[in-house]
Amino acid sequence: MGATTAKIKTSSLINNYSLLINNYAKDKNIIAIVKANAYGHGAIEISKFLERKEVSYLGVANLDEALELKNNKIRKKILILGSIDDDEIIKAIKLNIMFTVYDYDQISFLASLDLKKIKFHLKVDTGMNRLGISIDEVDKAIKKISNNKNLIIEGIYTHLAEADKKNSSFTKKQIKCFESVVKSFKEKGFNIKFIHASNSSGILNYDSQIFNTVRPGLFLYGLSSERKLKPAMTLESKIIKIRVLKKGDSVSYGRTFVSKKKMVIGVIPIGYADGLPRALSNKGYVYCKGKKCKILGRVCMDLTMIDITNIKNIRVGQKIVIFDDNLQSASMLASTINTIPYDIVCGISKRVMRSYT
Repeated sequence: MGATTAKIKTSSLINNYSLLINNYAKDKNIIAIVKANAYGHGAIEISKFLERKEVSYLGVANLDEALELKNNKIRKKILILGSIDDDEIIKAIKLNIMFTVYDYDQISFLASLDLKKIKFHLKVDTGMNRLGISIDEVDKAIKKISNNKNLIIEGIYTHLAEADKKNSSFTKKQIKCFESVVKSFKEKGFNIKFIHASNSSGILNYDSQIFNTVRPGLFLYGLSSERKLKPAMTLESKIIKIRVLKKGDSVSYGRTFVSKKKMVIGVIPIGYADGLPRALSNKGYVYCKGKKCKILGRVCMDLTMIDITNIKNIRVGQKIVIFDDNLQSASMLASTINTIPYDIVCGISKRVMRSYT
């Protein structure tokens, strides 16, 4: 096992999944989000775990992520939520990979294909101003799809811009707008199997009778605000070098830290190429033997230096905790540099070994 390891607790995943289906998603379809390497948790292993659960789809960002799952013999159905061009659409159809139509021109392209029974999910933009057909295009989309018996909308969805804010008037406006869109499709005879808008924050803070599907991401990995959730990932490293500084000695690039007294520092083999944000330079903390150790100087690409002056009986090989579910969560680490936990866990690169317990 490498000196720096992301440890994933299956028991935490089980806890979070159980909380989802028992408290928040009773009688709802689940599209489990495993994009971005399952938010840094390892897409293949997490997908293998989810294959044993009642999940309708695994959600990925693009065709490459979908193919990675396919090539690793993941049998659960896959939904591409993001970018896809015309050539990739044809590949996805041939490989039985579900995809999202988010532009009216894509509907026209599908209508031009000499293929039968093309299923897809349609994304509607209700205020995110990212992907999705606009509200003004809904009527002509309904007409275009209605006139082609080979186009089948299996799912329709939108994305909420600030679902993390409770009682958001903007979110309520988005939901009302989306409900109106779904009603328009139903009035034209469309029988849509998956209707969804709720990401993890939406699952916790908003609901609608019209939603029959949820899209949990951070919820599954224990990084949402629900107190009963358990973070699945612990990030650990080890001290590989101990140095004694004299007063006036500097640390790392740019000499941004200069010792004002005699100090003992430890070098740990994790840097921004592994996913430890450079913004934590001279600002963040890690833990050794349960005690806070400040990061000294700039975080390097592969290495980081920490203050271990007050840690007794320390030696090379001593475990260092970057974040866990006890001393310092990924959310707490994120708040130190004014970012979000997504930014932390998604940033853990593939060169950091994952272990599953």
